[in-house]
Formats: sequence, structure tokens, C-alpha cells
Amino acid sequence: MKATIRYAAAAAGVFLFASTAIAQAPDAARRQEAAWKWLDQAMAPTLTEEQRPKLLWAAYNATASALCHEVTVDENRLGGVLATLLPAEDDGKISPEQRHHLENSLMVHLGAAMGIYAAENADHLTEFCGEAVALRDDKELTNDLFLPKAEEGDTAPK
Repeated sequence: MKATIRYAAAAAGVFLFASTAIAQAPDAARRQEAAWKWLDQAMAPTLTEEQRPKLLWAAYNATASALCHEVTVDENRLGGVLATLLPAEDDGKISPEQRHHLENSLMVHLGAAMGIYAAENADHLTEFCGEAVALRDDKELTNDLFLPKAEEGDTAPK
């Protein structure tokens, strides 16, 4: 799973570079909207309308974990969400080549979404990270991908 996250992070880095340039343009809001529209269209051939929000939720959590030292994504939960977006391993209708293509597409989409989130929030990380902490600490949220808050004296690495 760590290789998957590294692959997505690399894709996000490329997209972040482009998104940062877009966000600095005079009509940033229109360009950000265009980026999300592009991503939705790019995901359409491989992800259903029901699957796309799951990928965006995973990307939000992964981005917050990458940008905010207060939160850490649970790689097992993240991997579980991403796995639900792929056909079952034993699906005889999907060839190994098709599965590889779907996995790569999924990582590109995840990386692109992370890049858009990072570009949108780069200028107000305090608020973005505060929202991520609030989500992490929300006891009623059932689809949280963050690890719980570290207890006082807990020195476990992030």
C-alpha cells in the first residue's frame, strides 16, 4: 500500500505544480471549478457516479495527512476504500492487463484529486488542517480515514 500512496503522491505533485499556477491566475475560482470538472470527466470511464465521491474522500484524507502534521491517514483504511473501487481479485471478466490499467487510472485520479485539494488549500492551511482535526475528532463520523488522536506521551511515529 505504501507504494500506492507514493505513486499517488507523485501524481499529486505534478498536478499540484500545475494547479498552483492555475490558482494564482486572475480567475482562480473558475479555474478550480474547471479542474474539478476535468477530474470528474477523467474519472467517468473507470469509476461510477457512486464511486467518485469515495475516491474524493480518500484523496481529501490523504491530502490532509500529507499537509497537516496534526492528522495521519490510516493506510489500511485508505487501502480498503481504494480496493472497493476496483473489481474483485477473482473477477473472471477482468483480464490482468485490464486490472492493471484500472489500478493505474485509480492512482492517477487519486493523485490529481490530492493535487487539486492541495492547491485549493495551500494559502489557508491553518483552516484546512483545523477542519481535518475536527473530522478526525468527530465521534459520529463513520467513514473517517484518520488514525485517532495520539494520547499524551504517545511517541509513536506518524
